[in-house]
Formats: sequence, structure tokens, C-alpha cells
Amino acid sequence: MQILFICTGNTCRSPMCEGYFRSLCEKAGRNDVNVVSAGVMADFNSAPSPNAVRTMERFGIDISGLRSTPLTPELLEKSDIIITMTPSHAQGVETVLASALGRTFNLMQFSSGGPPAVNDPFGGNESDYEQCFYQMKEALDNLFLDMDKFKL
Repeated sequence: MQILFICTGNTCRSPMCEGYFRSLCEKAGRNDVNVVSAGVMADFNSAPSPNAVRTMERFGIDISGLRSTPLTPELLEKSDIIITMTPSHAQGVETVLASALGRTFNLMQFSSGGPPAVNDPFGGNESDYEQCFYQMKEALDNLFLDMDKFKL
């Protein structure tokens, strides 16, 4: 199973999701899950934001080696579950490969409450990134528990 996390530039939110979700899978021995991320407006091969790296380091997760990837039809085709940070990212999925919308979900659908979009910390300070991660964490934990329901 492949899970794809999508944000805008693939340097903040989606790399934090990728790193955290991958750590959940590793701790649970789920070597059958491949976790990747991309951005609807990403450059190729940019490093994660330093504040994203520092935020995840506080949780024992190293995302410093991740590199940004632009969203492509091939990446969408390979992904069983596609998770966006905002409703507008789903529009990006539709533009790249409309047939992937049936496998596309907003991350905040897996949260018990809060806004329908994950706040973008880009350009913010470490506290902004930490708040962003905490906004996503419950939803990521819930997605992890529910992911087998989405197997094709």
C-alpha cells in the first residue's frame, strides 16, 4: 500500500506528515506501507524547511534527508490513499489526474474537529511549525488506525 501526502511546496506540512506516518508504520512493523509526499507547486529536490526539520527532531523523527517532489500523474497512479492538507490541494489532484479523486481525502477528515484545512506554517517561526504539527497529529494517528479500511 502506498500513502501519498500532498501540500503546496512539499517542504513543510507534507514532509512532516511523511516522516511522522512513516515512524508510526515502522513502530508497528508495517513494512507493507510505503509513505511518500509531494507538492502541487513543488520544485524538485528542495530540502524541508529548517523549522519543519527541528519540529520533527523534537519527536525523534529525522526528515532532513527528504526532498521535495512535484505532483505527477505517475505518483498519483501508484498511490492507494492520497491525503491533502487543504481542499484546494484536491483541486490540484483533479487537475493532474482526475481519476485519483476517488482515493483522495482531506487530512482533517480524520480529526475530531478543527478547520477543514491544515494551516500553512511556511515563513513562520518554530512555534508556528509546532502548532501545525499538533494540528495534524491527531488526524495522522486516526488515519493510521483506519488505513486498512481503504485498501483497494
